[in-house]
Amino acid sequence: MAGTCPSGKCVCDAGWAGDSCEFLNMGRSWRCGEAALCLPDDGSEMDAIATWGGNVVKDDDGSYHMFAAMMSHDCPLKDWLTNSVVVHATSSNMAGPFAPQDVALGPTASAGWDDLAQHNPTVARAPDGTYLLFYMGTTAANTTHVDCSNSTAGGGQPVPLVECVQGSAQNPPVCNQRVGLATSQSPTGPWARRAEPILLPGPAGEWDDLFTTNPTVHVFTNGSVLLVYKARSFASQGAMLTGTAFAEHWSGPYVRSSPSKPINTSLACEDASVYYSEAMHVFRLLLHCNCNYQSLWSLDGVHWNQTTSQVPWCNLTYTDGTTEQVQRRERPQWILDDSGKPVYLMNGVRSNASHKGYSWTLATPLFV
Repeated sequence: MAGTCPSGKCVCDAGWAGDSCEFLNMGRSWRCGEAALCLPDDGSEMDAIATWGGNVVKDDDGSYHMFAAMMSHDCPLKDWLTNSVVVHATSSNMAGPFAPQDVALGPTASAGWDDLAQHNPTVARAPDGTYLLFYMGTTAANTTHVDCSNSTAGGGQPVPLVECVQGSAQNPPVCNQRVGLATSQSPTGPWARRAEPILLPGPAGEWDDLFTTNPTVHVFTNGSVLLVYKARSFASQGAMLTGTAFAEHWSGPYVRSSPSKPINTSLACEDASVYYSEAMHVFRLLLHCNCNYQSLWSLDGVHWNQTTSQVPWCNLTYTDGTTEQVQRRERPQWILDDSGKPVYLMNGVRSNASHKGYSWTLATPLFV
């Protein structure tokens, strides 16, 4: 469902290629600093070096606004659970490079469900013009931000799995992740955050009863929203699962799909990004599975089918023809043009050889 094959030869939808239109049709990526968002590696901007992923929205004046995760106090990606904030950056070009302007979402002065970290944002615009900033927030008792200003290594390994105890008030921040929503009438803010998450974990015993995180959305023309999210359960805390929820209006409530069950994909796959193809009348979903990607399609946004098996994508070819094997390429985000076609792909990446080992936001063009 990434193209049509009326006479045995497939005509692929924008951004897709292959005999059966099963592969992303990606061009050469831009190096750190040439596009997307890559902060100076000396911490001279925003008191930060590492960013992760990023999504873009266009303002009425034609400017482009990126919202990405940024690790405060010069910390590497591995400290995202204590130091991640949502940075706002701007550019006159959809692919960037983006210049950081301010922190859209950061720590709160008072205790709350998202006062510790704000991570993995995705931005959209409602039909009434409201800007919608979905994100993961978390908190934890007796946990504070880390100061990494004297650190010399980027690092950025995945957070080790810890045992989350059901009902415990002493769980670490990884156990307390929830999906939140902030809104504004301008991409420059101010942003109004909700006092409570918009999507709580499911009932005890369900596949998503531990936490909800990493939202991606499609906003319909009537203001309703399809939300795809990552979750884990207390019973299988190491399994990364992806599911869907729906709201009749972007303001909520957001209700888990019924019957609630995770999308059928590998337990190693996560960080979904969704868009709707007007040309093919299908939803498309892209996930990373360590150093591979997995694509799926759906007619209704609830029942999903795999387009192909996992495809490697950590061996980058840059615009100058050089190559680099990155250690992590995750958090994919579709960047759509005014017609809704995917024209760029943003990722969070980390390489031992680039940016002093700190993560940055990578931009890759899609052939349309």
